[in-house]
Amino acid sequence: MKKGLSALFLASSLWGYGEGVIYWAPHMSHGGGHSQGKHGGHGMGEVTMLHAMNLDGNGSVTLITPDLSKDDLNLTDTALTLPKATIGGYYALVLTHRSENQVDSAIRYLSQQGRPSKISPTKLTALPKTDLEIVPDPLHREHDRYTASKSYHFVLRLHNHPLANTTVFLETRNTPAQSVITDAEGKFTVTLPNDFKNVQIGRSENKPSEFLLTTQHREGDTLYKNTLTMPYSLNPNDYWQSQPYGAGAIFIGFLGGLFFYRRHKKNQGVSRG
Repeated sequence: MKKGLSALFLASSLWGYGEGVIYWAPHMSHGGGHSQGKHGGHGMGEVTMLHAMNLDGNGSVTLITPDLSKDDLNLTDTALTLPKATIGGYYALVLTHRSENQVDSAIRYLSQQGRPSKISPTKLTALPKTDLEIVPDPLHREHDRYTASKSYHFVLRLHNHPLANTTVFLETRNTPAQSVITDAEGKFTVTLPNDFKNVQIGRSENKPSEFLLTTQHREGDTLYKNTLTMPYSLNPNDYWQSQPYGAGAIFIGFLGGLFFYRRHKKNQGVSRG
């Protein structure tokens, strides 16, 4: 039965990005993407308006702040305008939709500018937010960003306990769904694809894209579905930067500096002689 459900879920996932699940996405009035800051920092690349995709009917929205307080927010149709942040750090935006025998949920973490909370984001990720929950393990640092061609770790929890041997799908707009299986501790790792198109030189010239993690689990008569969406940026090392060439340039620069230093010392010796 479980294999049959997984196959059905896989098939539905392959129909299209985010098909059959609710998830957060940047609102199209914001260009359907992000502003890409030239520097790191809180709020980097974040949007202020989001869209609850595939939400059919009413859904409850909760914004969990870095100090773990909770605010209930209201959707306008399926659009959400985020309130101005007063505390800097990570926020968790949680959407829940309950129907007969099914609970759908969607989570997105937002890095916002404001007064430093001095509270570790691990407390936010450790806090149970939905029955079934994909959790970054860990959430990357606020001055960092999810980047293509890099691997990231997550853990899947059901009722705040690790959920083993469960399929999780990774999707992006330009790459078909890929599946991974959680281990005995509910952990799994995904590598974000290098699938940016029309790449321009310079990170700030390329808007981040979105990745979507989806999973589901049936317990008794209830089917739980959960999604996690986050932005990710292209990796300069895949295009205009090269770590081996960069290391070679540093080594050549070191040899050149050493040559001129020895030449200078030799000339000084000749002058004194």
